Amino acid sequence: MSFSAKMFEYLSFGAGNNSEKNLKFSFTITNIFTVLAGFFLLLFDIFSIIAHNYFHALVVTITLALLLVNFFMLHRTRNYKLSNRFLMGLTTIVYTYFIISGGVDKSYGYLWVFSYPVISMFLFGTRKGTILALGFMAIMAVAIFIPIPFTRIEYPFPIAVRIFSIYFFILVLTFAYLYLSEQIFQDVKHNAQEAQTEARNKDEFLSKLSHQIRTPLNNIMALSEYLSDTKLDENQKDLVESLIASTNNLVNVVNSIVKVSLPGIEDKTTQVNFELISTLRSVVRIFEQQHPNDVLHISLVVEQKLQQLNVVGDPIRLKQIFLNLIDNVLKFRRSSGNKVNLSLQVLKENFSQVEISFEISFNYDLPSINLTEERWLLSDNMLTTLNIINSNFDILIAKRLIELAGSRIFASKSNGMTVLEFSFKFKKAETNIRPVNLPKTTPSIAATKTQVKIDLKDANVLLVEDNLINQKIVLLSLKPIVSNIDVANNGKEALDLFVNKKYDIILMDIQMPVMDGLTATKKIRELEASTNTHVPIIAITANALAGDKEICLAAGMNEYISKPFQIETLIQKMKELLEVDE
Repeated sequence: MSFSAKMFEYLSFGAGNNSEKNLKFSFTITNIFTVLAGFFLLLFDIFSIIAHNYFHALVVTITLALLLVNFFMLHRTRNYKLSNRFLMGLTTIVYTYFIISGGVDKSYGYLWVFSYPVISMFLFGTRKGTILALGFMAIMAVAIFIPIPFTRIEYPFPIAVRIFSIYFFILVLTFAYLYLSEQIFQDVKHNAQEAQTEARNKDEFLSKLSHQIRTPLNNIMALSEYLSDTKLDENQKDLVESLIASTNNLVNVVNSIVKVSLPGIEDKTTQVNFELISTLRSVVRIFEQQHPNDVLHISLVVEQKLQQLNVVGDPIRLKQIFLNLIDNVLKFRRSSGNKVNLSLQVLKENFSQVEISFEISFNYDLPSINLTEERWLLSDNMLTTLNIINSNFDILIAKRLIELAGSRIFASKSNGMTVLEFSFKFKKAETNIRPVNLPKTTPSIAATKTQVKIDLKDANVLLVEDNLINQKIVLLSLKPIVSNIDVANNGKEALDLFVNKKYDIILMDIQMPVMDGLTATKKIRELEASTNTHVPIIAITANALAGDKEICLAAGMNEYISKPFQIETLIQKMKELLEVDE
């Protein structure tokens, strides 16, 4: 951060904590003018006392006291508009007094009025600021040209003309500067919006194209596999094998296109009350469910004051960030003995806000991130390497999400551990949702599995899929293995079936009419919360862009499979979630 940026941040007096950029700017400008005015008023007070001008010193002292009251009220109420009106009114009165009295030495007090157009336009904008500046110009005319009783000094006509000329010149110059600045800002903003729209259109096109390619491609793969298991002569078998190989190559091409094109991530979040620790525990539980035969050494270290903290924010976005980061971290484990620690600590706190530091540490390195003992800010240049498709793609997605939340992610090495850290500011929830009774340090949150084991052939399966061809292919592939499969054509039908029948596992499509898969999953989890039950849900979708997996898992799904997929992959995941011994 540059020196000027640091000074601006210091003079903001906490305005940097405000999420609204316009409000932050206005609040900071008010603070800057207040501090500068207080500094000069204090000097004038000292000079007035030295010059034995005690009446002037009294006026300046009263003005300084009123300015301090306004400053403290601003920081208490955060009402910068009211503060600006008071500040402008006080400035008008004091500057009028300076014109009449001549200031400390009774001769050059008028010089300070030249700053009036600058103050008025910065505080109120070009339109209102210009009106105020012209209004004060009229007050100056009355004070200078019309005889007023008890006026201490008189201005010769040539001096008065110069004062008005310089004042008007500063007014026009300030207006032109701010007007052009606003126009440039609007142009930059417009260009940025056009670029975002273009990127969003590209991402939407890529997403639709990927979805349209993957759905028929999945059908071709499934039918080819099914056909290869039938009785074929050598020539037919060779043709089918060639078809399968070509299809697999096409799948790799589609995957590469999607991975290389990093989608734009929109800054759309939902602000709700949620339980912070419970949200993070659910993230770790997802990874435990994905690795049922592998004991994951994932520990959650929580500071005491966070144990019962409820905050206002977006739990889905928070889950998405940690799903990306931990998934990337676990991808490069060398053995089941590797450790991954997730720790939380309070950095700053007041009655309404809390800033929390999050750290993910692990005892091995990530590819293409070479760290020393120093702390490094993770940049796109560091992460975007030739190995991005196979290594740090998930971190790059998480980095974008963290930056959208107004924070930054750092990486470092400490005591043989690689550490990823960032911080978020949350508003405190007004009411508690549910207290979390955790010990100060939770060494491991590996859940004890109590689910009854179910054979896949005896399981009640609900397939939620709107495409009739996809329904037919999945049923054709699973019928020899699963005896009981019901079909719902959309999320609404799935909810109706779920309420009236017990299912052991659900296969959920995402894009469907009436009700999509994400909404249906959230509603199922809400219903389960009142019955203390849990049905595994596997997302089977052609949504395969970066972040789609994390969105599905954050919505409450247990597993994610992108089309096209091998039917063996689906069967294996179903067995794992049903906890069938191999």
